[in-house]
Amino acid sequence: MAMTAVARETVFALRRQIAKIEGTLPERLAAPAGASPDDIADVTVVRRGLAVASHDAFLRTGVEPLDAALGGGLPKTALSEIHGTETRDAGAVAGFALSLAGLILARQPGLPVLWVGTSEIFREAGFPYAGGLRSLFGIAPEQLLFSEAPRLLDALW
Repeated sequence: MAMTAVARETVFALRRQIAKIEGTLPERLAAPAGASPDDIADVTVVRRGLAVASHDAFLRTGVEPLDAALGGGLPKTALSEIHGTETRDAGAVAGFALSLAGLILARQPGLPVLWVGTSEIFREAGFPYAGGLRSLFGIAPEQLLFSEAPRLLDALW
């Protein structure tokens, strides 16, 4: 079910309010020299108040273009939302998110992982296979906690 423009703007407004409370407001980075508007991805840099977060505040993925687009890597002390443009992309998005979680857990083993999703997404993509979690991503199944929300707005709270 597609979200209306008003509902989408409400969700974005809530996200902005949460970011403001956490003290991390996304800002646009300067466009690379010579890049056309079509080549420029939507990138953010994390700030804590008015100061840029320190370099060790980010998890480097090892993929330099991705790390650069993320302003140094994935923020370690922030909620990260990873989603696709279409519901049918849920499997690929899940694999990407599990890969990132595996990177974090390789450096800091034993941390729990909270996976929040909507009923629609879990119906579309299913849940990760326990055997594959360990063999492909290095995640022990008991480290992964799922939370299913009936609607996207419910997932925010």
